[in-house]
Amino acid sequence: MTETPAFLFDTCSIINLSYSPVAALFKNRYTGRAGWTRAVQTELTRQRTRKPPHPQAGRACNWATSWLGHPIEITDEADHVAIEGIRAAIAVGCDDDSLDHLGEAASIHLLTKAGTGRLISDDHGARAIARDRRYSVRAASTVGVLSELLARGIASPEIVDDYLDTLRAHNRMRVKLTSADLLVGDLGPWF
Repeated sequence: MTETPAFLFDTCSIINLSYSPVAALFKNRYTGRAGWTRAVQTELTRQRTRKPPHPQAGRACNWATSWLGHPIEITDEADHVAIEGIRAAIAVGCDDDSLDHLGEAASIHLLTKAGTGRLISDDHGARAIARDRRYSVRAASTVGVLSELLARGIASPEIVDDYLDTLRAHNRMRVKLTSADLLVGDLGPWF
């Protein structure tokens, strides 16, 4: 297993970012410090083959490969057992497939073992589990990261509003957030 990058992206965040030109901002800012797991890559591949296939999964996987490099492979059996426990915690109360949330769980596990880094996930449940005292992993949504970049003047209000509109247009977000909301720290469930 390789060294854990400072930022690990999950399936949902990769799909959401790949819809929008804001993807270039993330790529330019985090190349060399960000990564993904083989489980995330596998989730994206599975979403392309589902009936009906996810319309963005192929593009998202290609985009991730273009800058996140080779996914981190986890081969240790003890790691797999720990990851399954995290995956089950994320999926509590869901009718998800047994392989859903595996990417988030693998990322949380790696970040927990590293004792540093940040999960970038647009899955509210995964962020909540990551932040749980058992794991104590810092976690943020793509909107949360954009909020930080907006506050620092790295992202413009126009690019942030475009991203939020794109998420809504693709039914990836229902909340009516704007860049102005993000500047005052009102992220709602996207914290």
